[in-house]
Amino acid sequence: MKSIRIISGLLIILSFFIIVSCGDDKNTSTDPESNVPPELIGTWTYQSATINGDPIHLGFVLSWHSGTVSARFTISADESFFYEELDSAGVVHWTENGTFTVDGNTATITLTSNDDGPIEPPEVLSGTWAINENELTLTTTLEGAIIVLIATKENPGIF
Repeated sequence: MKSIRIISGLLIILSFFIIVSCGDDKNTSTDPESNVPPELIGTWTYQSATINGDPIHLGFVLSWHSGTVSARFTISADESFFYEELDSAGVVHWTENGTFTVDGNTATITLTSNDDGPIEPPEVLSGTWAINENELTLTTTLEGAIIVLIATKENPGIF
């Protein structure tokens, strides 16, 4: 179960990395202290996942809680990261919080709390990212497996 959580986190981070790698190398964020490129800022909904090129259910990769049918995450200019799992009625029933930082085409997500409370020690996930229009690809490697997550941006015209 813990390896699934780790994979999920890494996939989230990879998604972010993909976005950053497609962007400008200079910091163009509206927050002068932030290193998050503006094209990464927003809410992203997970669409698909692969492990070593083979499609796999998102719930397996992201370690979804019972009743989850979809998941999304939000990256903010202040480097905050917010993950949500939704049920079939669209109701959020699980959340995780932390930070999202970028260094070139590498993104790092540090999860510090969830609905159960603080995460001790924090979970750190890292990978690469790329953006093609409103589609974010996150890639990471876990225990020798290459994990790729695809997410689409909600309201893609808004950064």
